Amino acid sequence: MINYLDILNKIEQKPDRKLNDHILIVDSMNTFIRSFAMLQSMNPQGHHTGGLVGFLRSLGFLMRTIDPTRIICVFDGQASSSSRKTINPEYKATRNIKRITNWELFDDKDDEFASMTMQMHRLVGYLQCLPVTLISIDKVEADDTISYLAQKFAANGKKVTITSSDKDFLQIVDENIEVYSPIKKKTYQKKDIQEEIGLIPENYLIMKALLGDNSDNLSGVKGLGPKTLLKEFPGLIDNPKFSLWDIYEICEQKLQTKKIFASIIYDWEKVKTNYELMNLSEPRLGDYEIFHILEKVKEPTPSLQVVTFLNMLEADQIEALNKNVEGWLELFRPLSTYKK
Repeated sequence: MINYLDILNKIEQKPDRKLNDHILIVDSMNTFIRSFAMLQSMNPQGHHTGGLVGFLRSLGFLMRTIDPTRIICVFDGQASSSSRKTINPEYKATRNIKRITNWELFDDKDDEFASMTMQMHRLVGYLQCLPVTLISIDKVEADDTISYLAQKFAANGKKVTITSSDKDFLQIVDENIEVYSPIKKKTYQKKDIQEEIGLIPENYLIMKALLGDNSDNLSGVKGLGPKTLLKEFPGLIDNPKFSLWDIYEICEQKLQTKKIFASIIYDWEKVKTNYELMNLSEPRLGDYEIFHILEKVKEPTPSLQVVTFLNMLEADQIEALNKNVEGWLELFRPLSTYKK
């Protein structure tokens, strides 16, 4: 005779999940702009809805695949780049010059910007119907807020997944922080960064300072590439105590051997500036900004507002989200049940 009680006793009892057991932090402007550029979704009125539709679809996908206990959507605040522009006026100077989409959808750049602004405003309304935390601090870039929160939670032993196509976040990956790339559909942990890029996360910032970042309009040392960098400075590969100053000292010692060492010293001020601008291990936040970020995180998770969400969807006539939208909404309901 089967002893069902004995079988039940052998089943592993999973502990109740708590609010901050696994935090998903969404680089929201990054996600929105990527969706806006990639999706040509239109509503029956002929209005572009790609940014809105793509963002919400991505959020549902992340909820299904990552299964977090909490979602924090972080947006850039107004004048978010101002502090870094005081260091280098060229920082992100090309962001507003390049078109994001194409001439088939919009008559001109102003038309495109108006659509983006409208969709972003509407997206916030939809997100306020979900059990997610929204954070945007004036004069603070989302990168700094995300990095601060990730390191804060990780220091307390919590698991954090950052979703962003911005590789700058790889510099803060550790045992508790991982980065999900929506473009590569890949989650980066420490071993993945070493396998793909060739160095440990602790030294990723040094590499970026030397090579620059086209997306931020920051040029690197001319003639220097990733392969040369790792060949000439092998300490970057696996030495967590390797520093930017070690790079300079090696260049001084080998100055007469190869041209690249002289080039690095010649561009040293630019390298130091790049390091300061791209340093997310030390977010550019003052006490005032930190206080407001922590106050937002302390707020209770909002409840799921199904009726309001569906009414907004009907008003906007976004057919691309109508298919099984009730099931999509139910994905988020557990988030409002987790307690601290």
